[in-house]
Amino acid sequence: MRMRPLNALFPLIAGLVTVLASSPALGQAATPLPEALAAADQSWKAGKYDDALALYQTVLSRDSTSARAVFRVATLLGWRNDLDRSVSLFRLYIRIAPGDEDGRIGLARSLAWRRDYEQAIALCDSIVAANAKQRDAALLAAQALAWNGSLQAAIARYQRWLSSHGDDSEAWMALARVWQWAGRPEETRQALQRAIAADPHNENARLQLEWANAALSPSFEPTVSTTDDSDDNRSTTYLVRAGLATPWNARISGDASYRVADLGTRHGTSATLRAASSWMPFDGQWTLRGELGAARLDASDAPSVSGETRISPIIGARLTDRLTPRISVGGGVARAAFDETAALIAAGIATTSIDADANVTLSPKAGLGGGGSWTRLRGGSGPNSRVAGSAALRWSMTRFLSVAAGARGFSYEHAAFDGYFAPKRYLLAELSGRLHLGGDLGWGLESELGLGNQTIVAFDDSRAGRFAQRMSATHAYRPAPGVEWGLSGGFANVASPTTISSGDYRAYTVSLKGRLRL
Repeated sequence: MRMRPLNALFPLIAGLVTVLASSPALGQAATPLPEALAAADQSWKAGKYDDALALYQTVLSRDSTSARAVFRVATLLGWRNDLDRSVSLFRLYIRIAPGDEDGRIGLARSLAWRRDYEQAIALCDSIVAANAKQRDAALLAAQALAWNGSLQAAIARYQRWLSSHGDDSEAWMALARVWQWAGRPEETRQALQRAIAADPHNENARLQLEWANAALSPSFEPTVSTTDDSDDNRSTTYLVRAGLATPWNARISGDASYRVADLGTRHGTSATLRAASSWMPFDGQWTLRGELGAARLDASDAPSVSGETRISPIIGARLTDRLTPRISVGGGVARAAFDETAALIAAGIATTSIDADANVTLSPKAGLGGGGSWTRLRGGSGPNSRVAGSAALRWSMTRFLSVAAGARGFSYEHAAFDGYFAPKRYLLAELSGRLHLGGDLGWGLESELGLGNQTIVAFDDSRAGRFAQRMSATHAYRPAPGVEWGLSGGFANVASPTTISSGDYRAYTVSLKGRLRL
C-alpha cells in the first residue's frame, strides 16, 4: 500500500520528460531566423508560392517586423484573393519601410482588387506626384479607373503615359483592352498594332490583334437545331446569320431562319428575316440594341396541304446601363411571333413583352441577378397575359466551375387551349452548376446541370409537383479567332410556355453550329 504514491508519480515524470525533450532549449534547436528567411526566399524564387507563404508566416510568428516577410506575405495573400489581410499587412509594411514605393504600390493594387478604387487611385496619384516616372503606379491608376467604369478617364491616363513612353508594349495592350470595353473595335486594333510595333516579339499582342480583326471582319454563322418533346411536338430550325462591323462602332447582324414544325397531322412553317444592331455610346457605360424584321407563318392540317398564311412583324429595343462597377440594369420591349410549335403557328399568336433585370456583384466570386417581365399574347382563342420573374445567386468556385441557387416562375391571366402552357401559377426552385473547360482557342466543353422542384397550380386550384431536371452540353472547336464549330445537346423535364401537358413533360434538343470569318 505504501508504494502507491510513488507509482502515481511515474506518469507525471514521463510527461515532464516528454515536454522537456520537445523544448527547443533542451531538444532540437530551432532554425536560426536568417536561415528560415533564406529558405522562404529560395521557395519564392523557385515559384513554390505555397511553401514560401508557409515559411514567411513562420518567420513573422517569430519576428513580426521582418520587412521582407511582411511584404511577401501581403503579396501572396493578395494573389490568393485574401484581400483584407493583404491590405492590413501592406499598411504594416509601409510603417516599417515608409520610403519604399513598392509597398505603397502593393497596397494600392490590393485596394483596387478589393474594389476600393478611389483609395487605390489616390494612393497611385500621390506616388506619381513624387515620381513622375513611376510606371507601375501610373498604369495601376489607369487600370483602377477602367475597373471603376470611368473608361474615358482611364483612356486619357494611358494616352498621357504613352505620349512619352511610346515603346511600352504592355501599356498599349492595356489601352487596347479599355478600348474594347468601350465598344471601339477600330481603336482596339490600332492600339494592338502599336503594341506589336513596340515589341515585335509580343505574341500575346499578336493573338489579341487576331481577335480584334475577327471582331471587325464580316462573319457567317449557320445553325441547324432539332427539338422533340413528349407532347409529340417536333421541329427543325435552319438559321443563317451574317454580321458586319459599321463605321459608327456598332455591329449589324442579319438572320434568315426557317422552322418546320409538326404535331400529329398538324404542320406549320415559320420563315423569318431579322436585322439587329448594338451600339455602345458613352464609352461602354450604356449598350443599346435594336432589332427589326418579320415572320411568315404557314399552317395546315397536313404536311402537303396549303393553309392559312400570316405575316407577323418583329420589333425590339433594349437598353442596359452599368450604374456602378458592381451594379448593372437593363430593360426592353419586344414584339415577336410565338411560333415554336405547329399548334402555336396555327393559332397565329403574337407576343408583346416589357422586361427589366438587374445584376449585382457581391464579391469577386459571387453575384446576384434577377428580373421580371410582363407579356401580352394576342391571337388564338383570345388575348391573355403572363407575368414572370426570376432570381439567382451564383458563386464561382473556380475558373471552370460555378454553382447557383435560384427560382423562377410565371402566372397567366386565364387558362388557354391554343397549344401553350398557361397555369394559374408555376414555380421552379433549383440548384444548378456550370462547367467550362478549355480556353479561347482549341477544344472546349461547356455543360450545365440543374435539379429542383416545380410546382404547378391550375385555375381550378388543383396542385401538381414533380422533380425537375435539366442538362445540356456543348462541345466546340475554335481553330482560330472568329472560327468555331460546335455540337450541342440538351434534355429537360421542366415545363415551358410551349408545354401542352402538365404531366411528365420531357424535351430533347440537338443543334450544330458554326462560325466563319469572311
